[in-house]
Amino acid sequence: MGATAAIAPPSPGAAVPPARATRPRTAFVLSGGASLGALQVGMLRALYERGIVPDLLVGTSVGALNAAFVASRPQTVATAAELARVWRSLQREDVFPVSVRALVSGLSRQRDHFVPDRGLRSQVRRYLEFDDLSEASVSLHVVAFDLIEGREVRLSDGPAVDAITAAASIPGVFPPVRIGERHLIDGGVVNNTPISHAIELGAERVYVLPTQQHANALGHAPRGALDAAIYALGVLIDGRLEFDIARYSDAAELIVLPAPNPQQVQPTDFGHSSHLIAQAHAACRTLLARRPSSEPRLALRRAAI
Repeated sequence: MGATAAIAPPSPGAAVPPARATRPRTAFVLSGGASLGALQVGMLRALYERGIVPDLLVGTSVGALNAAFVASRPQTVATAAELARVWRSLQREDVFPVSVRALVSGLSRQRDHFVPDRGLRSQVRRYLEFDDLSEASVSLHVVAFDLIEGREVRLSDGPAVDAITAAASIPGVFPPVRIGERHLIDGGVVNNTPISHAIELGAERVYVLPTQQHANALGHAPRGALDAAIYALGVLIDGRLEFDIARYSDAAELIVLPAPNPQQVQPTDFGHSSHLIAQAHAACRTLLARRPSSEPRLALRRAAI
């Protein structure tokens, strides 16, 4: 244990500085959403521009990837710009390198996944700047799902590449990640926006960075089975988010950032990152600019885009 410096009491009559106001313990919660994770880059930039930084980061699926990236670096606009460059260069094949052999093996039940996780692991390893989750410069927590125990798991320490890969391993697409006795997959299957974990960790103010605003009507019949499945999943995810907002709005100050997607970009389409980043940045700047600079408690806001 290091030595503790002695502090002399103020002399009689000396002016005592006023106690500094303490900032509420702040969390950023980053949702899953595959390619729509680009929206979170614009949100992060808008937050950093306002000087809003987290005491802790909680993420799952692509939100875990984005959270791990910024947890490796200073909480600044420059970091958001660096993450934007990564997203603009990202191609579907970088993460989902589909091969005929893998597809055949998955369909014939020879494997429990379609895509090896080599590409995903490579991306995680490339941009992480720590080996253990506990070494992150900002307290980092990622949420996965344990197939053996049938419950969600929050990972706050341990091998970072394994943990983040597990939190982003979409079931059926990627193989489960084994950590100890656990077989872990994407936590988004049960808790795509893990507000509950931020509350459990003591967050008093929670900025929610979603990847969809509402599961709006498509306006047309689904274009194939994949579109239909994605839309149905979006409805389930949105319902859970609405439930958690209602449940935890009295436990902490919740600020749900807008996730504009007027082109209805699908989570499997990585060709629109620049537009998504720019739209989210503009919408979040507008919302944050309307927020009073000081207030005891912000009523729950959800911007309509």
